[in-house]
Amino acid sequence: MASNVMVPSATPVAQASPLAFIFVSNEMIVQCIANSDDQTAAVKAMTTALENFRSFNDGKHATIVRPKGTNKYWITSAAFALTLDPSKFKVVKSTEHLPSNTALKVQVPMEQQVVTQNKVTKMRIRRPRNQFIIYRQHMSAKIHASNPGVTAGCISQIVAQTWAAEKPSVKAYYKALADEEDRLHKAAYPGYRYIAGNRNTRAASSRRPEAHDPTRVDEKLIAAGF
Repeated sequence: MASNVMVPSATPVAQASPLAFIFVSNEMIVQCIANSDDQTAAVKAMTTALENFRSFNDGKHATIVRPKGTNKYWITSAAFALTLDPSKFKVVKSTEHLPSNTALKVQVPMEQQVVTQNKVTKMRIRRPRNQFIIYRQHMSAKIHASNPGVTAGCISQIVAQTWAAEKPSVKAYYKALADEEDRLHKAAYPGYRYIAGNRNTRAASSRRPEAHDPTRVDEKLIAAGF
């Protein structure tokens, strides 16, 4: 069952319900329910929210997906859109400017096209997440949304325990998401090699709040324009 957390829209969405966060298979998405069947108007009204969602999600490509036969519209990550059944869902807009989810590919922004001789130059590129990291981020956001006062340390303990107790089918789902993210990452950065930073750099980084620290979700939403 999906759980809802209401959030304000960056711009008024004409003839539609307010934007809301819901969770589908532990994936956090933004949902809007239009009051008419005018898809063009609905997508136009959600364009700003789509860009805000992408900004909130560290610049990763996002899509507007419409469950077929409904007036619902979901803003999701491009990676999650790839896992949806094309016979039941249709990608109606993407920050990658692609026509449908059957043709989704990774587009590397011009300023990041620095791959030469099959080697990636010194540019900060995040490693693809593994299955537990994806699970932890989804669960952390979900727990924090329903328990705003809980600490990050407490959430980490809860997530670690729930992961250990999860069914193999749940872990297989997150393994599939991780595999897809790894595939997209390799397509975007074919010459990528992970090089660990020096100890001093890692120590300094550990003192800074993590980008996905659930205690900063509200701050990131405000900064992103939600």
